[in-house]
Amino acid sequence: MELVNILIIVSAVVLILLLWIIVGVRHLKYLRDEVRAQFDLIDEDLRKRHDLLPNLAETLRMFDKTKENLIEKLIIDRTHAAREKTIGLKKIEYEHELSAIINQIIECGKSNTELGKDTNFLELKKEIDDLEKDVEAKTKKYNEMVRYYNRHRGLVLLAPIALIFNYKPADIFEVEV
Repeated sequence: MELVNILIIVSAVVLILLLWIIVGVRHLKYLRDEVRAQFDLIDEDLRKRHDLLPNLAETLRMFDKTKENLIEKLIIDRTHAAREKTIGLKKIEYEHELSAIINQIIECGKSNTELGKDTNFLELKKEIDDLEKDVEAKTKKYNEMVRYYNRHRGLVLLAPIALIFNYKPADIFEVEV
């Protein structure tokens, strides 16, 4: 074979490899950005829920002085959840703990008839329920996107690129409602 033919073959192989890397990186970057965008939509609703919690704590404090430790736990868990900005297991764990406390407070409204009839408590409960339904719907979309990203990240053609360019798997986000 002539030197020119060898150079053409080598150039073609290098070009194909370069195109494969460029397309793979762009595809994985697009999917990772979509995962982050879906998480930002969830996080927006979670922040709205965090903003309602001081009012919920004050309403509970007005009607039931014995639940002070529950209110303190709510404040601590809200602070932890609000501080965690990154997608990950810590954020998921904090939101689970916060949801459990919110559910306990809602149960207090069922057991305490005065609190259960208070219009402010009922409005807050409705707003929190609406936000949690929104979060649940957005979480489903987010988790679908995460599964899609993780599946593509593991494909034979994209796995080497994901490894080289440090595209880590994304975590599934589940919020207890």
